[in-house]
Amino acid sequence: MRRLVIASVVCCLVTAGGDLRAADAGAKERAFLQALEAFDSAKSPTEYRHAAETLESIVSGGYRNGAVYYNLGNAWFRAGEYGRAIAAYRKAKPFRPRDRYLEANLKQAVQRAPGRLPEPAAPWWSHVLFWQGWLSYPEKAYAAVVATAMAALLLVGAVLWRSTRLRWLSAALGVFAVVMAIDAGLDHREVESSRRGVVTTETIARKGIGESYEPAFDQPLKDGAEFTILMENGDWIFGHFEGIGDGWLKREVVAL
Repeated sequence: MRRLVIASVVCCLVTAGGDLRAADAGAKERAFLQALEAFDSAKSPTEYRHAAETLESIVSGGYRNGAVYYNLGNAWFRAGEYGRAIAAYRKAKPFRPRDRYLEANLKQAVQRAPGRLPEPAAPWWSHVLFWQGWLSYPEKAYAAVVATAMAALLLVGAVLWRSTRLRWLSAALGVFAVVMAIDAGLDHREVESSRRGVVTTETIARKGIGESYEPAFDQPLKDGAEFTILMENGDWIFGHFEGIGDGWLKREVVAL
């Protein structure tokens, strides 16, 4: 009886957890549809900003989705918030690398941004993993899982039938699986903790943490200035700005 009661409680908790996840997914879907409706009916920057804020609420809890990020970028772009639009489009790219509309909108946002700077240099591994622009982050993860399973099956077959050819095929698939897993891991790191930041409003970068420090540059940074995050310290972020140098910014003027 005691085991039956415990099992019943566990089942109830699991069911409740599933219901909560389903309810949460349903709430996000409804919020997404409401945001799209608000975007379609918007006519002013304020109304587009409202649609963007609804989309921001969907991803604020750690939810990651390429369609949400793409539409978030469109909403911020129409609201005239080019830095925020650039940040959203950048977040959408790992999920939609082959989306021509996303690429065109990102390019347009960068061109419109008053504070645009030269793009940070691409990481060295993006040149080695030349298929970066072909496969999305989820596709790489699925490819790694499928290739691992197939390599294991081929290895079992090679042992059973003593086949050298199957051993080589298993080894090749194993190497492919490792490469895809590493690539997916790099994307995962970028998705979960991107080292890119974008300035969202005109601000002065400082040489140290605090308003008392001298400006790091001759001119203020403006909306849309992209940079590489080097360090974070409380409410301040230290970044490298391509072509002009390094400086500290308040977190409140940065989209990550």
